[in-house]
Amino acid sequence: MTSTEALITAARRYCMEHYHYWVTRYSKERTGQDYPVYSYSDNDYDLFPRYNILAAILGEIEILVGKPFPSLSDCRASLIQTGRSANSSLTDRKDNPIESAAIQQERDKFIQFIDTVTPAMLEQTLPLPYRRRLEDAEKSAVYQVLLERWNYDGGYWDPIDNLSPVEIIYLAKAEITSADFQAISGFIREHAAAHLLEATEEGIITEISSGDFHLDSDETVFCDCNYQWLVYVSHESTVTFAGEALLVFIKHLFAGRESLLYPR
Repeated sequence: MTSTEALITAARRYCMEHYHYWVTRYSKERTGQDYPVYSYSDNDYDLFPRYNILAAILGEIEILVGKPFPSLSDCRASLIQTGRSANSSLTDRKDNPIESAAIQQERDKFIQFIDTVTPAMLEQTLPLPYRRRLEDAEKSAVYQVLLERWNYDGGYWDPIDNLSPVEIIYLAKAEITSADFQAISGFIREHAAAHLLEATEEGIITEISSGDFHLDSDETVFCDCNYQWLVYVSHESTVTFAGEALLVFIKHLFAGRESLLYPR
């Protein structure tokens, strides 16, 4: 890793680790009401906004993955600006002063980390799995191809909405065993380029390592960079497969268990 790659990696790891810290704190310490109306206490407002802003910052950092920087100082300045300006639909509310203060505190702590991390610390940085979030122009181009090739517009797909122009196979996610998933992941690693595309219902498209394919998501599409196959994980806990070679593999994998596959 170059020093700028190490700094971006360190920034990603910081956000990921602190995100999980605050998610855990909130799950254990939430004091708001769940019934009859879901509500937040002052304590809650001092907790959950912290992981929301860290997620927003992380998303903006992922846009910087793979970008060249003239110097470490330039990279550092870009990350500091990201810490100051990153936002999402979950962080732009300004009506609760406790929430606003919690968000600002997490921004300040991230900026302090970036501002003080040393070259010696960067030399000890361990790599993270590749994740690069696409910017708007790239994202529009990907959606155009997905629409033309698979009739996928970023919303629901088969079997929720019958949109696929070609044959598909789907089944309940619960019917996919650990061995099945390993086999499917192996097929994808063997038949895909180094990176996959992951498109979520939030309109985010991320280039990920082919080894990071997963089914732990809802309303998410995965495809290879050549758009030869597609996997759709729905909010109804179904998994849909498309693409000639992938369908041949799935039919072979579930030979003797055809009753699990749809349409019949």
